[in-house]
Amino acid sequence: MRHTFALIAITVLGAGTLSLAADGPFDLDSDEFPIGMFSVDNPGGMAQVAKMGVGYIHTYAGGRSTDEAEIARDCTYLDEAHKLGLKVMYNLHTQSWMKQPDGLTQVLKLVNAFKAHPALGFWYLYDEPDGSVTVEQLKPYYEAIRQATPGIPIAVCNAWSKHWYGYQDVLDILMTDIYPVTGLPFPEAKLDHVTKFAGAAVRLGKPVMPINQCFNWRAMAGQNETFRGSPVAQLRYPNEAELRYWCYAGLCQGVRGMFWWSYARSVQCGYGWINGEFAATMREFAEFTKLVAPAHQPVTFERAQDDDIFLAMWQRPGGTYLVMVNAWPLERPLSRGLEDKLQAGTLTPVGHTRAADAKLEGGRLTVDKALPWEAFVWKLEAR
Repeated sequence: MRHTFALIAITVLGAGTLSLAADGPFDLDSDEFPIGMFSVDNPGGMAQVAKMGVGYIHTYAGGRSTDEAEIARDCTYLDEAHKLGLKVMYNLHTQSWMKQPDGLTQVLKLVNAFKAHPALGFWYLYDEPDGSVTVEQLKPYYEAIRQATPGIPIAVCNAWSKHWYGYQDVLDILMTDIYPVTGLPFPEAKLDHVTKFAGAAVRLGKPVMPINQCFNWRAMAGQNETFRGSPVAQLRYPNEAELRYWCYAGLCQGVRGMFWWSYARSVQCGYGWINGEFAATMREFAEFTKLVAPAHQPVTFERAQDDDIFLAMWQRPGGTYLVMVNAWPLERPLSRGLEDKLQAGTLTPVGHTRAADAKLEGGRLTVDKALPWEAFVWKLEAR
């Protein structure tokens, strides 16, 4: 039986406020909008990301063994997450278990060990199958897990590759990943590859949670002088404009949640960026998703994409909110009709939104000058 739990908040002395997630697995029919982080491997990292507005975590260390000691270690991980109000996307490591003759039995041991833990959010079944494993090979695992835990969703991550769309029968949540910020200066990175991939996934009909870039490719460069087509010295983290583009364009697309890869790779190059620019952007975004909950159910204006604009509206008891995103790497004016849904009002910037010359008059939303990839978030005040 599915239970509904209230959200709780706790204050940690000197550390700010952490939001405790509701106990129990993620409910696809709920208002919750998961914001998650891959590869958070210890309590220190958990506490750090919890203060950023992240509510879900993952570790590659889990799910690797069904030995009693390893089960206990994984349980401790979930216990620590629960203390901080975090949920866990539990990695079942199916790609490894499938090589074992009793792999399905072992996976079900993991499922049964953790299915009732209050910190369990959902299962992570497979990472980038990409034709290396067929749907027919995955289906026995998916069906057995669904039978054992019918109320717990199962996620699969797909890379943007030839066969990415072919796994719809073995997932409840479709995750997408592509990481385009390398060494090119802003605004030249192909940010729209992320949103094009997510948009194609949304059109398939399953709930989509994009996995966005939260690292500097320098972490993987080793001793190379060049990597990913750039001198290693030029490799960089995404900046605030790029992060906000992915966040708010994704909301306009109707994604069901948003994850980031990865905490471990990010801090490999230092803690300054993730504690600074990234943390500030995540707190803003997390607050907005709660403000407009259910954030994944906006009124969308899909034809706006014909003009390389993302546009969406949330009419909630607390007010009406508009998001407009320049999906183009150039500075330009933006203008789009609101299809008779809104006629006029005063636009008040929300969060880190720049106070640009923006107007809503005669059913048309205009911005005099949008910067490359810029995201605008406004609360609409009636005149």
